[in-house]
Amino acid sequence: MPKKYFPTQVALHPGVTVMLQTQQGPRPVTVLKVGMSVVDVDLNHPMAGKDLNFDIEIVEVRDASEEELSHGHVHGDGGHHH
Repeated sequence: MPKKYFPTQVALHPGVTVMLQTQQGPRPVTVLKVGMSVVDVDLNHPMAGKDLNFDIEIVEVRDASEEELSHGHVHGDGGHHH
């Protein structure tokens, strides 16, 4: 990516993560290599490739509504929005 897209107050070096503004909103990128006018970046999410473990607690179980059964998926509070 051209260096002009990176914040000037950030010291660019391999391994640093920088938030870039994109058309889809802010996105973290990890710097791989810094050249004279371009920066090689890794666009994968910082957690990509990592093993994740979750400790969860089920707080409620309910039967599916007729609408959920007919749509084939759960609806949150307030119904569905599709």
